[in-house]
Amino acid sequence: MDVRMEHTQGLGRLAEVWVDGELLRVCDNLSSADRRCPPGVIGECRFIYTCEAGTDWTEARRLNPGRKQRLEPLQRWSYIGFGRVTAIMPVVVDFGLLTMEDASWTTDESLIGQYVAIQIDRLDITHPGSDWPATLR
Repeated sequence: MDVRMEHTQGLGRLAEVWVDGELLRVCDNLSSADRRCPPGVIGECRFIYTCEAGTDWTEARRLNPGRKQRLEPLQRWSYIGFGRVTAIMPVVVDFGLLTMEDASWTTDESLIGQYVAIQIDRLDITHPGSDWPATLR
């Protein structure tokens, strides 16, 4: 994946990044408090998202009948994410451009392969690493 910083307002603030030729508006968690991430190629990073409400998987399936896989911008750094669930525990969703873990876990194996729509309230760019301890995977 080719990721390039276009511009950032600083740590925890709005940034614009190019991902494989598509411009995304994200929350910057790459910069430090005293130094903004410079424009250009970003070596290693990952994207995560935050939802204000937990995901209702039945509703999420219902909202993507067209089996879309993309991020549709709403405002600032929020999106409607249309994607396909590729794994559970944790739930992993392939949005086409990005594949990310969802914070709402499930053990329902029937969710794998299903197309869903998720309200993403904040899309973040951050350093590589996992939010989930290895012992819980």
